[in-house]
Amino acid sequence: MTSIQELQNLLGRDPEDSCIKDFVGVQRIGPVGIITLARPEQLNIINLAGWRRILATAEEFAQDSELRVVLLRGAGPKAFGTGADIKEFPEVRMTAETAVSYNETLGKALRAVAAIPIPVIAVIGGLAVGGGLELSGSADVRIASRDSRFGLPIGKLGVTLGYSEAAGITRLIGPANEKYLLFSSRIVDAEDALRMGLIQQMVEREDLITETVSLVQSILSTSAMTLRAGKLAIDMTQRDITPEDTEALARITVEAYSGADLREGVSAFAERRPAQFPSARPLADTGDAG
Repeated sequence: MTSIQELQNLLGRDPEDSCIKDFVGVQRIGPVGIITLARPEQLNIINLAGWRRILATAEEFAQDSELRVVLLRGAGPKAFGTGADIKEFPEVRMTAETAVSYNETLGKALRAVAAIPIPVIAVIGGLAVGGGLELSGSADVRIASRDSRFGLPIGKLGVTLGYSEAAGITRLIGPANEKYLLFSSRIVDAEDALRMGLIQQMVEREDLITETVSLVQSILSTSAMTLRAGKLAIDMTQRDITPEDTEALARITVEAYSGADLREGVSAFAERRPAQFPSARPLADTGDAG
């Protein structure tokens, strides 16, 4: 069993080289998947290969029935992520043809992260701008340190904002606030980001890991079926409902109401005790792995 201390220790250090490919680290500890932008010396910029790695990992995590939560983070203390690797632009983004291909990959990666059917949490310490901000917008919830900063200064580069990049942020803060970030190129602080709805929780830097693990523990102690169904239903309210959406929600609803979690939840309520959901994967209280 994964312990709270194990997860805290893992989040307290950068991923090992063996976990990193194309400057993106991928780790898994028990029911927790972790994607790390791992280029701290360059404020975690993301190259095209990195977006492909994020896309492939998100698709893999979406099919992993043992995972219960996914964390997005940046290596080092200075940034979550700061967008594109401009040095590779002459090869991958300086013509209409290459730019279309690049933007398609980026959009697919963001949509794949958003489509992971379990909770996805962005853990933000430092800068989250450009593509880093867009990646954070594909998560379900964002928790950030007070010293974090956010922005969309892409007008200084001359690149365009694609639909998938725009959609995630617009859903959080509305079109006017996103246009303000775009038009002004302003970098806002965490308090402004919290006021806008760009982040859901602001904590002191020294509390970021502890608060993240606390949120993970809450998720892992809850009925996984409830959270999967709830995420799907909430996401459906943000788009035109398709027959596939309706079928998926009906299927997971039937599974929930015929499953063991509901029976345990009702019994626990009646007996005035904490529920022990069969689908839950709570972290152990001690540092001893079991």
